[in-house]
Amino acid sequence: MAEKANKNNKKKGKWTRRAFMLTGGVIGGGLLVGIGGNMYVNKKIKEYTGTGFGDGSSLNAWIRIAADNTITLAVPRSEMGQGVYTSVPMLIAEELEVDMKSVKVIHPQAESPYANTQLVAGSPRDVHSGFNIMEKVASFLPVVATGGSTTITDGFDNLRIVGATAREALIQAAADKWNVGTDDCYAESAFVHNKKTKEKISYGALAEAASAIEIKGIPTLKKQKDFKILGKPVQRLDIPEKVTGAAQFGLDARPDNMLFAAIKHASYHDGKINSISNQTDIEKMAGVKKVILLPEGIGAVVVADNTWRAKNAALALDFEEEGNDTLSSEEIAKLQEETIANNIIATPLDKGNVDEVFENSDQVIEAKYNVPYLAHACMEPINCTVLVDNDKAEAWVGHQGTSLVVNAINQATGVKKANIKTNITYLGGGFGRRAEIDMVLNAAHVANEMKGTPIQLVYTREEAMRHEMYRPAVASNFKAVVNKDGTIEAWENKMALQSVFYSSIMRIMPAMAEPPEKDPTSIEGAANLPYDIKNNRVAFGQLDLPIQVGNWRSVGSSQNAFFTESFIDECAQAADQDPYEFRKNKIQTKPRFLAVLNKVAEMSNWKTPLPEGKYRGIALHESFGSIVAQVAEISTQGENEFKIDNVYCVIDCGRIVNPDTIEAQMQSGIVFGLSAALYGEITFANGEVEQYNFPQYDMVRMNVAPVVKVHIMEVDEYPGGVGEPGTPPIAPALTNAIFAATGKRVRSLPLMKHGYKFV
Repeated sequence: MAEKANKNNKKKGKWTRRAFMLTGGVIGGGLLVGIGGNMYVNKKIKEYTGTGFGDGSSLNAWIRIAADNTITLAVPRSEMGQGVYTSVPMLIAEELEVDMKSVKVIHPQAESPYANTQLVAGSPRDVHSGFNIMEKVASFLPVVATGGSTTITDGFDNLRIVGATAREALIQAAADKWNVGTDDCYAESAFVHNKKTKEKISYGALAEAASAIEIKGIPTLKKQKDFKILGKPVQRLDIPEKVTGAAQFGLDARPDNMLFAAIKHASYHDGKINSISNQTDIEKMAGVKKVILLPEGIGAVVVADNTWRAKNAALALDFEEEGNDTLSSEEIAKLQEETIANNIIATPLDKGNVDEVFENSDQVIEAKYNVPYLAHACMEPINCTVLVDNDKAEAWVGHQGTSLVVNAINQATGVKKANIKTNITYLGGGFGRRAEIDMVLNAAHVANEMKGTPIQLVYTREEAMRHEMYRPAVASNFKAVVNKDGTIEAWENKMALQSVFYSSIMRIMPAMAEPPEKDPTSIEGAANLPYDIKNNRVAFGQLDLPIQVGNWRSVGSSQNAFFTESFIDECAQAADQDPYEFRKNKIQTKPRFLAVLNKVAEMSNWKTPLPEGKYRGIALHESFGSIVAQVAEISTQGENEFKIDNVYCVIDCGRIVNPDTIEAQMQSGIVFGLSAALYGEITFANGEVEQYNFPQYDMVRMNVAPVVKVHIMEVDEYPGGVGEPGTPPIAPALTNAIFAATGKRVRSLPLMKHGYKFV
């Protein structure tokens, strides 16, 4: 990824169709922010302090220091367990020269300084070489959102500049007070020290004067060797209140006079409720206040004085509806085959002459893989609380996009964006589901019908699971020619799927949507393999289906890693080579990949034979700027029954922020991926989803969870993401281990449908 990122950083000033569309109506009236160092000290940004900062003086949009030396930092990324309420402050605190114990965190409103420019621009950046046009546009919008494992890659340099700029302003204020040069001062532990007199002044005492000082240009940032906080384990700031129960999630919102609402969606995924025949009877039920049909008949909402009554009343709704009642998983599978055969719409990678190699070889191997739709199945039920009062609105919600919440409420109610306040709570699971806006639109619509009363809309587990934005079902067909020496002469991968990017962006920000053939998520993890392959083709076709699909933890890599790393193992088998050695021989020119692969082999003692009844599988994958290798070690417990004993995981994510968080995210991603690999499957029959709740959509329990051992490579390169890269390699590592144990190749998931059990 480092090599790819550096290439992308050289593309400056290029106007794209998307960039043009994003600027429409924005540049004229939006908040203009400066470029480079001035981006953070522009006067308008310095004046913006964010709701909830409390007393004190703002050094910039991210930092406020009170007279008692309390330091409050704005963290505009959503905390959904990935540790951003700690990692973002670490970036600022490192350069600000403050102890993490003195830091408090607030989640600010959606404003330009907090734009996640990488989420829109699409590549990590080097702030010292300037900003490309997409980054400028992203800060105009702004898109204040959390996703794509971009929090650290978006902010690593820029947030350190935020801290360094504030530090330099504080030093300048102290120098002015002492009437000395700034070279005679230094900052340490929230004080500025005078080198000559040994005096010191607290940041709190200097903050007011420092807030009026503008630092021009970009201050010199620390080298990695000089870090005091970054790269060291830091206790997460969100853990204490989660342990004590003081943490506030969306479902904990209790504004005064709040009423509760439950939704009943139309039965079919393209369905529409035309009328409710028993609305009068429902509204006479105990505690029920109102029944509201949502726009376009997508569902109906019952408002009551508690969730239980709202839920039961929603279940009792009798309505007339229309929709496709013939959709089935069998028909979808047939459509996938037809699409691969006859309706390829894009070939993003076509290197060499694949067809010629296939025509002239008698060593072609072929395989067909597929994975099902997957739900996000967040532990906290989907919910949103909205109050619409006259010309103002307020929301309480655990959501991945502050600006998306504002946009949705504006769309549903007509309330001006400037009059909409957001309270972003902790998220009880996000994984991409809480980047969707359906819960906000629906809650806002109901609240607009009942002005002056806060409405908390909750999706029951059944409604959430059966009316999701799923990870798409995907079919992937492979062909390859592997020489006796193990050289892959030709590789072809054809896929059939629904475009995640097109489907999700059409719901969330339709002006940004591009056609399915341009969706980069469809081929991520498939068209960027690290292996040396002389002739390589990757192509895909789009499925025309009414099912909504969306971003699911690790997006395209979630399925493509399973496909490619399984088929790489098949190629190793065809060459009669060890799976580790086979991979190793094809990444000799990729030192970071090679180092990760070698380390996981060392950790797992790959070259040492295992005792009888124990087996291993290996996988290597790059996603979101990070390289991850995993080895799954299993043991047989009975016929088709296994125990996953250990998973060895190595990650190269570039420069390390909080190693504790990285280790936790690898463990989390592995368990998440195992749940999908072992049990995850959403199926359709008669137009409806067959799974209702966790009994039909199981999760990995403690007795099945393996011991996970993580190693983090120490690499002085721009950081990659860590929230998602742990998930993709686990499925192929496990299924490759099952092949080692059984001699049977697993080409579809989940494993339970093949009769495998895990204990």
